[in-house]
Amino acid sequence: MTARPHFPRISANDNYIWLLAALLVLLFVSSVGQQTENYLLTRLMGVSMMGVVLVAVWSLERGRLRFASRAGISILFIVVESSVIFFEKYDMRLLQLGTLLLFTIASVVICCRQALFTGSVDSNKIVGAICIYFLMGIAWAQAYLIVEVIFPGSIPALAGEHWQDNAGTALYFSFVTLSTVGFGDIVPAQPLARHLASIQAIAGQFYVAIVVASLIGARLSSKGGE
Repeated sequence: MTARPHFPRISANDNYIWLLAALLVLLFVSSVGQQTENYLLTRLMGVSMMGVVLVAVWSLERGRLRFASRAGISILFIVVESSVIFFEKYDMRLLQLGTLLLFTIASVVICCRQALFTGSVDSNKIVGAICIYFLMGIAWAQAYLIVEVIFPGSIPALAGEHWQDNAGTALYFSFVTLSTVGFGDIVPAQPLARHLASIQAIAGQFYVAIVVASLIGARLSSKGGE
């Protein structure tokens, strides 16, 4: 009798590892697309962002959402994000970026509830805390793209007809701001974008200093008490 192929299943012990892998793929596609100026890779930015959200839907809140609910959310999200393919004559940028931002924020909230505020600290929850940091950067990148669409010229480096072409630049600017590195090669030119950048820098510092340090400290303490 032929053995059935075994596929890895996402569990509460490794769900954040899957999410982190999806986030790293997104950042890799972003950097390679920008470096090679490859049209296909830049268009894959949207697909990669969709992939991150879908991995979050299927890996987080295990046991709270039934299969039908997860499938329904996934199908709805794919339809909305793929709408530009079928309705090219309409400007769907705000719809796409808005739904991406909402789903990313929801993923951050769920990750915080699971990784930061429940139970004992283990390695999976520490990975979850890292995922939250990445998701924060992605959420702000999406917000910057939305601001540029609504108020052109807010961040001149993000100007363009297709947001996918500038998604990599938005991610770079977001993570540079989140980590307060501030190279200065990309500068917000209008008040709303500047305020978003300043809030992101403050949030990034508080998150690393308080949340991640507390999690790692609690983990080391629990190991020392064993």
